[in-house]
Amino acid sequence: MDHSWILILAAIGHTLCVYADRLLLCTPGGQFGFSDMKDNKRMAELFTTKPESDALTSVVLGTIAMFLQFFGYLALGIWMHQYTALWANLMIAGAAMIYTFGLAHHILGCAAEWIYIKSDHSEKELKMTSVFFSKTSVTMIGCYAGILIFSVAHFIPVAAGMTLLPAWACVFNLLPLFLVQAPFNIPGAGNIAGAVMYLGLFILFLI
Repeated sequence: MDHSWILILAAIGHTLCVYADRLLLCTPGGQFGFSDMKDNKRMAELFTTKPESDALTSVVLGTIAMFLQFFGYLALGIWMHQYTALWANLMIAGAAMIYTFGLAHHILGCAAEWIYIKSDHSEKELKMTSVFFSKTSVTMIGCYAGILIFSVAHFIPVAAGMTLLPAWACVFNLLPLFLVQAPFNIPGAGNIAGAVMYLGLFILFLI
């Protein structure tokens, strides 16, 4: 693959995004999960002493991280085009969805957390935060749909032996790497999967 160093940029971007995710999800009161939004007492325990700077830092760091990541996704789509135009175009379309919907989702998620941190942590404030998050959830749906499209379009040609990579290299893919971590509820699992994927592919392209 020409310019395989771009994959290292993407791996660095995903690594930075792991930290940005942890700034949002890890609090002095424990790890935040979406189910916690149903219980204001639990939310107050999580966020009462959480620094507001965490959400603001996550906005900036996450934006920089996603900028770096995008080049890797685009490079893989362009590389795939020499083997199959159909799957390559789907990869590029999926990447475009990830980094339009995904960036908006990250920023809006940070904003929702910042609003709650700055509030008095009442039921009213939690409802306002929940409404804000739910009304903008299309950005999350679009991002996850893009990840699914990209992952499937990347997995199938490699697994089918349509590329010069060995078929087993299909494991260096967002979806299987994420699913392996899913039972452990690891903060930033999606971005850990991305970092491993790009590092693994970089090494394979060097061999």
